[in-house]
Amino acid sequence: MPKPPLPDLFAASLDGFQPIGGNGPRLWIRRLVIWNAMAKPPIQDVLLRPGLNIVWSPDAQGEAGHMGHGGGKTSFCRLIRYCLGEDSYGTDAQRQRIANALPDAHVGAEVMLDGELWNVIRPIGAGAGSGRHYAQKGGSLDVLARGEIPNSTVSPLRQAIASAVMPSAAQHMPIGSSLDDAWELALAWLTRDQECRLLDILGWRAPETQSRSPSRNMSKPDRVRVIRLLLKALQQGEIDALRRAQGHKRNAEDAARRKQRVEWVRDDVAQNLQDMFGGDPAENATFDLWVGKAAAAASAEMLRADPQIDQKLQEATKLVEDKQGELRIIEDRLIEIDAALPEISSSIQMFDDKMPRAASSAQDASDPLCPTCGQSVPLGAQEFIDQQNAFLEMLREEHGKAIERKQALVTEQIALKPDRALANQKVEQAKATLKSLEHAAMASKEALASATGYVTLTKRYPEYLAEIAKHEANAQREAAAEADERNSAAAIRRSAQGIVDRLSVLFGMTIRFLVPEGAQGSVQLNENGIQPMVSLHGDLTTAAVDSLKVVAFDLAALLLTLEGKTELPGFWLHDSPREADLGLGIYHRIFELALWLEGQADKPQFQYILTTTTAPPENLQERPWTVLKLSSAPPESRLFRQDL
Repeated sequence: MPKPPLPDLFAASLDGFQPIGGNGPRLWIRRLVIWNAMAKPPIQDVLLRPGLNIVWSPDAQGEAGHMGHGGGKTSFCRLIRYCLGEDSYGTDAQRQRIANALPDAHVGAEVMLDGELWNVIRPIGAGAGSGRHYAQKGGSLDVLARGEIPNSTVSPLRQAIASAVMPSAAQHMPIGSSLDDAWELALAWLTRDQECRLLDILGWRAPETQSRSPSRNMSKPDRVRVIRLLLKALQQGEIDALRRAQGHKRNAEDAARRKQRVEWVRDDVAQNLQDMFGGDPAENATFDLWVGKAAAAASAEMLRADPQIDQKLQEATKLVEDKQGELRIIEDRLIEIDAALPEISSSIQMFDDKMPRAASSAQDASDPLCPTCGQSVPLGAQEFIDQQNAFLEMLREEHGKAIERKQALVTEQIALKPDRALANQKVEQAKATLKSLEHAAMASKEALASATGYVTLTKRYPEYLAEIAKHEANAQREAAAEADERNSAAAIRRSAQGIVDRLSVLFGMTIRFLVPEGAQGSVQLNENGIQPMVSLHGDLTTAAVDSLKVVAFDLAALLLTLEGKTELPGFWLHDSPREADLGLGIYHRIFELALWLEGQADKPQFQYILTTTTAPPENLQERPWTVLKLSSAPPESRLFRQDL
């Protein structure tokens, strides 16, 4: 099909644009397929192309018309992102609705990377969280859809894109060296969330979309770094110089902290010496005053100290031990007596019980008449009588000895108790003497230690000053090294200014085409931020100017890519720019610019997917440019062919 004629203003607006040739876009989507179930025919099978691809959900006219919103344009964009490696295709609520309505649904894509086909299949139904994912070079998407999906990751595609398209930028992304994350950062810029409304060049992923892109929590300086890396406006030399500068900055800060800590110690020491000896730390003579007074105080304490204190302590300790030994002997003897007396008293009681019976037996044995029969005792019984008398005598003798032993122990006990009290008193006196000596020795030692400590402080004080000077010198040296490295980085940045200048020129060309009534534009890009500037006449709102800057910046980056000067793949997706803000004339020129770019080579070297509810220019409302028409009603006209 012949290309529609373009307005003459292109020749003037884009004069100087110098695209390079090639065999087509480095990265583009050839086909997007949605299956309700893998065994069934697809519910969507969308063929895409290099160049401009329009997804249009028309706002119908008349009372019975339907809104263009709600047809599935944004879901289409997110499924493309999903097939290119992003880990999410909607909010939790959106994914749940899809899972409920289409539990076995999958999405697939034919992705072209440097002329080679990659096939991608990913679950979007109830098994999206645990289902198998597939991304592999070669093969047939339709054949894969009918067979067993062999692997469970899209990492091979992410890594292949990063390695092929952005080999240098991928190594220096703010979040690390992961090729997967590096590509997802670039993808976030190339496929902005519709919810960001194209209001900020650095606005890529809106929180409410619940994207899992690694860009969602990145700071603005890190996003600036991503853009600079992808535009090749950040060179290896600058990266290395800035890294070294950051290292010197950390070293300088560490030296400053060390200096401050030593200054705190020095100030505490100075205050201590001032409180003790007087003087003003700010005066030079004060240090000599402190040295002299500290030495004099130490000498005085040494003279006051008892030189025999250690000998006295040893003697006092020995006396306590001796007196405690004497007391222990007395207490041990009293314990023995206390233990023996009950036993002796028990023996006496036993004798008291036995002797009356023994006396009676002896008396009976000596009587010549038997008390029972009245007959005389035989002479043979005399031996028995003698035994009884001997037993009685033995009892009387042992009884007497026991009484004597008890009396002796009681007498000894009575005598030892005063001795124990006296011995205990001597122990306490010896302890008191020892304690007094210990207190005196401790006081003397502490006084001497304090005096000696002040001598040490006066010796250490100059060392604090030298240490502070050393840290100060280190901090100044590291700060100077940091400044040198930053100057080196700035010089390298200036040497790479050509790419930024070219981006600014292309941005100005884009602005002049989109707003041909005297509009001008330029871009300032450095390590701190991006400042697109637009001057124009007319009544565009602030939101319209912001959206214009974002669209023009992205298109200028695309132009720069087509000139072969970036590490971008020549793929871009804009989800529903706001025609209501920009105005229909500016809005249509976005489409016309993409169409003009198609004609700058035998085969378009880019893919630009643009979704819209506003009608594109009439000459672009059919294929090959409009690749998909959607509507919110009837349900069959929606992306998933039903209400979710």
